[in-house]
Amino acid sequence: MMRSEIITDGIVPQSEGAETAPITPAEKRRSGVYLTKYEVARILGERARQIVNGTSLVLDSNSHRGEMSSLEIAEGCTNPYAAAVDPIYISKVELLQKKIPMIVRRIWPDGWCENIPVSELLVDKALLNL
Repeated sequence: MMRSEIITDGIVPQSEGAETAPITPAEKRRSGVYLTKYEVARILGERARQIVNGTSLVLDSNSHRGEMSSLEIAEGCTNPYAAAVDPIYISKVELLQKKIPMIVRRIWPDGWCENIPVSELLVDKALLNL
């Protein structure tokens, strides 16, 4: 059974006995192109935590494009319970837009490691409940 880790800082750690590379080329990957439900949950939770701690957001919308601080979004919102300021909702939208700057590391039992950017993986929209 394959094991997954989420790398949030973009730096791929070196582990003993594992072949590592910054990003595994698509032709050398053994695993599927879809995120598992466990990877989705871990990515959304970690990204929501980052948003709560004040990291900048990269969302595409009709009204604005580019980076915005989570505090700027919260200050511009009149309803504090709106979905626009919910960190889980924001992280789901970022995941659909392939804007989350994280890497999924998939480790096989034989020691083979794959480092895949979240932006290159597909997500089943039913998992997001949007």
